[in-house]
Amino acid sequence: MKRREFLLVLGCASTIVLSSNQSIDASARELEPIELPASFQYPNGISHGSDGTLYIGSITSGQILRITPDDKTEIFFPGNNEVFAATALRLDEPRGILWGSSPDFLGTRSANGETVHRPPRIFAIDVRSGNVLQVIFMPEGGFGNDLAIDPDGGVYVTDSTLARIHYLAPGTSQLQTWVIDERFRAERIGLAGIARRSDGVLIVGNYSNGSLFKVMSQLEGSPTVEEIPLERSLENPEGMQFSPEGSLILTEGAATSGNGNLLRINILATGTTPTPIETLASDLKSPVNLTLVGQEIWVTESQIRHRLRPGQEAEVPDRFFVRRFKLL
Repeated sequence: MKRREFLLVLGCASTIVLSSNQSIDASARELEPIELPASFQYPNGISHGSDGTLYIGSITSGQILRITPDDKTEIFFPGNNEVFAATALRLDEPRGILWGSSPDFLGTRSANGETVHRPPRIFAIDVRSGNVLQVIFMPEGGFGNDLAIDPDGGVYVTDSTLARIHYLAPGTSQLQTWVIDERFRAERIGLAGIARRSDGVLIVGNYSNGSLFKVMSQLEGSPTVEEIPLERSLENPEGMQFSPEGSLILTEGAATSGNGNLLRINILATGTTPTPIETLASDLKSPVNLTLVGQEIWVTESQIRHRLRPGQEAEVPDRFFVRRFKLL
């Protein structure tokens, strides 16, 4: 049975099988997860084509998997010295370009025992040939994290260290500062996830501080930035996208507690302050990014938390997954 057919059967089923430690809200149904190949570790970036083809990138290797609608799984891009991580992926389908961010998150140990980090960059890959079209270094040593694409092919990039959002205009090769705001800054990691609404409004999340911001372009002058009042601080907001009805769907990485969540927030709600936060699924293992097709959500469950905890670095999980959910 093909994957799409299997999902249709699951969508009509009255019962579902849940993982033993996972809680699912009545507003979402869990679908069969994708178990990734044994050689592929720490999934992060994820995007999709209009036919349902999935692209999944690794935090640690730069490998990018491609999974076609007929369930064929292949290494679309093997990673190299220029693209050594795929922390975010976004497909610009009209132009056949897969954009991604490549920060050296964990770094490598040098001969003298110091951890060395290669300069963060973003990249563009031709989806037909798999060839790298561009590698663009982050300005001023910034840390490029997540991406959003506009209809013209422009790329927005969150910067986790420089309290700003960058923009790459179509056909150019140099990132420009689009907006700076001190509220984007944090002691550890600032901006992470970013989502663009169809009207051009951007939502970004401050990873360490747990806040969300609405960023709106103006006909003249710099974009305006408004903090979204929330009923609680988020524990490490990461990947985010808008659902068809306009709600924000996002992951809560939960690096401290380990209880990762999939959330829904109606940021367009009027007359409700603070803004309610709906938990669609909990007990996820370091959920870091997502992509949406209609009512279906694919979440990369990175399981990266152990790499950041002293004494647990070598406890590599034996398998990795992309989790699936359907909004009800």
